[in-house]
Amino acid sequence: MTMTLVQAGQFRGVTSQPLRNVLIYAPTIIWVNRGYKKLWWQDDPRHYTQEDWLVVPASHYLTFVNEPSQTTFYSRTLTFLEPPPSEWLEDLSSSAASNAVNSEPRVSVTPQLAYCFDTLYEMAEKNLAADTQRQFLHGFYAELKAAGSLHLLFPSKEGALKEQLASYLSLNPGDAHSIDTVATHFSMSPATLKRKLASEETSFRQVLTNIRMVYALSLMQKSRTQLNIALACGYQSEVRFASRFKDVFGVTPKQYVQTL
Repeated sequence: MTMTLVQAGQFRGVTSQPLRNVLIYAPTIIWVNRGYKKLWWQDDPRHYTQEDWLVVPASHYLTFVNEPSQTTFYSRTLTFLEPPPSEWLEDLSSSAASNAVNSEPRVSVTPQLAYCFDTLYEMAEKNLAADTQRQFLHGFYAELKAAGSLHLLFPSKEGALKEQLASYLSLNPGDAHSIDTVATHFSMSPATLKRKLASEETSFRQVLTNIRMVYALSLMQKSRTQLNIALACGYQSEVRFASRFKDVFGVTPKQYVQTL
């Protein structure tokens, strides 16, 4: 199985889609192509259209409304599972990195950036060798660096353990992940994994649940069968899945599907 360095996604809607606490588990760029996204950023509403990207670093939770325009809402996403070369991040000024935490996560789309985005988006479906993907990905990072915006996507050089865990779980969200098996993957004991995640104010179960719920959102773009989606996300009970979905996003799966 070929290693995936970039995950591509798309989201549609015909009516308003209010969602809260949507975990961005790995650095992600969201490009709204039709309609607009109303995002709450530091308690203020911000609007994103086709003219700009929403650029979000790992381990951020977003609350927003996807609003259709005329016909539908449509956005595309790129999620990055491998960072730029470490020396590129070292080259970023400390002030730029520190300001990234408070900067609005917005990048104006240029023809060059649009070309790079479209190239990576198409690449995600081509099953290319990892080294080939890496060359395309570094080209994208280089263009983002030239635009002075790479620090928005990667504000720090070292990723937290919860970010590494989320990226690992996202490869197969529906698998029966156990903390014992996952701890072995990270070369530590289950107790150490629990302790380190607790120091980052989260838990194994919380990260796994949020990864599965984000996965459910993407599956609902293609299927309306709640039981199949629940099973694909690792839940044997449709009721339990629906309860988790509402706890996380504030709407039921049925209410979300009605917006599509």
